[in-house]
Amino acid sequence: MTRREQWREMLGLSPLPERTPVQATVTGVLERGDYVVEKVHFQSVPGAYVPGNLYRPAEVREPLPAVLYLCGHTKGKVNPPYQANPRWFGRHGYVALVLDPIQLGESQGFHHGTYRLGRWDWYSRGYTPAGVEVWNAMRALDYLASREDVDAERLGVTGLSGGGAMSWFLGAADERVKVVVPVCQTGSIEQCVVDRAIDGHCDCAFWINMYRWCTPDIGALIAPRHLLIAAGTEDTLWRPYAFRETFHRIHHVYARLGVPENVQLVEDLTPHGYTPKLRKAIFEWFNRHLKSDPAPVTDDVTDFVEPEENLLVFEGRPPEHDAMKTIDRHFVPLASGDDSADAKEWKRQQRQTLGRLREVSFRQMPEQQRPRLREVRTDGSTGSPARRFDTYVFDTDDGLTLAIKTARPADAEGAVRTVVFAIQPEARSTFSGGGSSRPGLGPQIATAGVEVRNTGATSVGSGLSWTIRRAHVLVGYTLPERQTHDLLAGLALMRQQSFCGRDGALRPGVYGRTGAVCRTAGPRSGGSYPGEPARITRGPEYARVPGRPTRR
Repeated sequence: MTRREQWREMLGLSPLPERTPVQATVTGVLERGDYVVEKVHFQSVPGAYVPGNLYRPAEVREPLPAVLYLCGHTKGKVNPPYQANPRWFGRHGYVALVLDPIQLGESQGFHHGTYRLGRWDWYSRGYTPAGVEVWNAMRALDYLASREDVDAERLGVTGLSGGGAMSWFLGAADERVKVVVPVCQTGSIEQCVVDRAIDGHCDCAFWINMYRWCTPDIGALIAPRHLLIAAGTEDTLWRPYAFRETFHRIHHVYARLGVPENVQLVEDLTPHGYTPKLRKAIFEWFNRHLKSDPAPVTDDVTDFVEPEENLLVFEGRPPEHDAMKTIDRHFVPLASGDDSADAKEWKRQQRQTLGRLREVSFRQMPEQQRPRLREVRTDGSTGSPARRFDTYVFDTDDGLTLAIKTARPADAEGAVRTVVFAIQPEARSTFSGGGSSRPGLGPQIATAGVEVRNTGATSVGSGLSWTIRRAHVLVGYTLPERQTHDLLAGLALMRQQSFCGRDGALRPGVYGRTGAVCRTAGPRSGGSYPGEPARITRGPEYARVPGRPTRR
């Protein structure tokens, strides 16, 4: 239960939202001989509409198994492959519901927050559109289970690409799903980061990885239920070495549970997408485990394509006041404090919040910084009164080599009053004690400017910076969290060197300048998107408190 709750937390689903009435509405029915298509919408949270098409046999004599089909990122439910697969299920004794994902088809809102719009605040909130997609799918299961033609004990999920990711995520989050089949969406965090495959994925393909999980951890939450992984060996997004290793690790979990046959991998020589071999394996897997039918599947999907306009739930007029448009602003609510608390109560809240931040947002931060000094370079002196400049080069505990630019009174002996600050990302130079990032202080105050990562000598271009900021979250960090780590390491080094006193006799101050904006380019824009102010003294990008996120 702890692991499943951690998984939901990384999706922004802890605690789960209230299960309000879904208010399912059928807006039209298409009769197609041996199957029927119902055009339906429901509300996953009040006022947030989820449109879909439900395929079922024309005649239903008893409750049937149901398959939730989740789409990738093309045109949603009207896209020919996303019609063909649920239609096959509807013609072969299943109820199949296909949903539009956020921002596609008739679903409103957007899922390209960090991908295109510089919405780094999503990490601050602990928000990912994957959480909304999973919640929409969970409410779809609620709707299916409420239907008289559905056997609620026989529910499955499948989908391609982004729909494959949601199949993984839903299967781990909701134990009602008995069969899980992700298609062309299986690999490892390592592959996504090292190969920069993350550049080809939008935000809803991943979770906020506070607990540093990988796909096998998700698979372990699906075990021992029936899991079929379908993959293409020529898929540019998910390479064979990654999906095979992932399957191997998950297979060990199933073997330990005594059911190694409950997980299988099927692959074909194909790019990102379906092939007849993959589809037939998928259909056989569902037949075997939802219908107890082991017979080989001989027929594939048909070439028929329903005209798009026939499948529209809202007939081109989606709800004007659809809460899905702004779901990113309220799905994971901001934390609130008690402004009327007295000093004692405020201290209690402060301790609780800082403790929770240490448990989650700063969980990768060492309790005690141990930077290793490499060298000290004397950079000369200047000015009247004279100041002396030095550069301290050190290694952080995670293996990065950084520098500190110091300035102190030339005649100072031993520890002096010191202000430590972080070099700003946009600073052109750190010459003479920190350059333009250095605060204007009196001549008797020493300063130490830490070139935190992605500033000074470790600066990278806007394109790679975009990748780094997105990739950090996949490995359990954020860039501001790591920059905070670097600042603390620099502060620890200054204490080691008795620059500002070892025993706290001269407690250093920490300075942070506001107003500097980090700008990061999107992958295809050719331009820049404004990010949030790069004020690392505000803390990490996903700063969360018990049960709720907090503002940075």
